[in-house]
Amino acid sequence: MALNCLVSNASERSSKSLGVRLLEKVEVEVNRSGDSAKTATGEGPPSAAQASSDPVQESLKVLNEEALQLSEFLWQEEKLIKELCGLLKQVLRQLNISFSLPANAFPQTWNAQKIFLNDEAHLILINDRNEITSKALEDYPPQVVFNIVSFLIPELSKSLTSYRKKISLRIGLFDKINQELRNLANTFASGPKKLEERTGPVADGVKQALQAQHKVQGEG
Repeated sequence: MALNCLVSNASERSSKSLGVRLLEKVEVEVNRSGDSAKTATGEGPPSAAQASSDPVQESLKVLNEEALQLSEFLWQEEKLIKELCGLLKQVLRQLNISFSLPANAFPQTWNAQKIFLNDEAHLILINDRNEITSKALEDYPPQVVFNIVSFLIPELSKSLTSYRKKISLRIGLFDKINQELRNLANTFASGPKKLEERTGPVADGVKQALQAQHKVQGEG
């Protein structure tokens, strides 16, 4: 009887131990399955491949954004250069001037010895072999246009100041000439009779001069 009790207790303990081990195994399998699912959906800890791909993805995003901005800037720069050259041509035509530009405005590989910008906004290049090249300013690369304009604007302001002074001088001369011609026209409009009727020292002097002239002619 006691032996049977011992055997029964041992069997129960063995069964409980086996059940515990089976539950632990099931829990481990469930945990592994959950970890695998999290990794597949991106919820779990990143793998080495994912960690290395993150900077690449970020760089691709930056490249895309920079490419869009660069495209916009290039379009805007081309538009502004065309407008600048068109306005510059109008100003140079009005002033009827051209400019001699420094040779270092162009790359040394061009071998430009002399550079001129005429009143049509065309660049005229003369190289070391005296070969002449003429082309519109807007057809050159943006950096060349920038170099030319950076030198040209201060020179243009000086030319504009000189042009304004010439106009001011002409205006002063025209004003004086108009004033004298206006006085002369008023004198002719007054007529000889009105001239004799004038009073004052000037009129008396003119009358005396006329009388003296008639007297001399009568005596002659």
